[in-house]
Amino acid sequence: MNKRLSTRDYILLLLKTNGQMGTKEIQNRLGLTKVAVSRQMIHLEKDGFVQYTLGRHQLGRPMHYYSLTPLGQEQFPSDYGQLAVELLDHMAVEEGEDRLDAFFKRQQARFIEKYADRMRGKNLAERVEELAGIQDVHGFMTKWEQQDEGAFAMIQHNCPYFKIANRYEAICERELSSYQALLEAAVERPECVAKGAGRCVYLIREREQRIISDSAM
Repeated sequence: MNKRLSTRDYILLLLKTNGQMGTKEIQNRLGLTKVAVSRQMIHLEKDGFVQYTLGRHQLGRPMHYYSLTPLGQEQFPSDYGQLAVELLDHMAVEEGEDRLDAFFKRQQARFIEKYADRMRGKNLAERVEELAGIQDVHGFMTKWEQQDEGAFAMIQHNCPYFKIANRYEAICERELSSYQALLEAAVERPECVAKGAGRCVYLIREREQRIISDSAM
């Protein structure tokens, strides 16, 4: 267990990076007794950071399966907060939705321009690794993996723009199109934190492979 984190913080981190977890799995990861873990989860639930569902683990009594609430998600790095949301709301009211769309578009262009040079001369696997590293530094808690030849997954366990994304879906769409441009690949996002998922998942393939797949359908 990470000595620099309290037990409470470590549980939140486990749920952030693993998604829903059962009581027994949390016990094993923490090396604590069932009573000690239950005590921590009761406090976290009372504070509004976690929620649970009941399910069965093989044979035996029902088990609690815990996940983070929106408030729990907000305990992780965030570049923007409520002030940013209020500023964007003000822009939309005072200057119109078109002005807001133009703002998001400019932010996207700056992001692509800033990192385009770091993608040049690399194959797709190297570009995915590079982008995952960039976004991990920016607080997205990003991991990536190769799923098949020419197929990759990039997983973001944290959304620094969580409050904004909940209100303005455009920021998520701009992020997706930015990844498509930088990776020069077909990119899909089947899971999105702003739409209720516990993480954002990007599936990445060579564009030629996606074209062949679509034409074969």
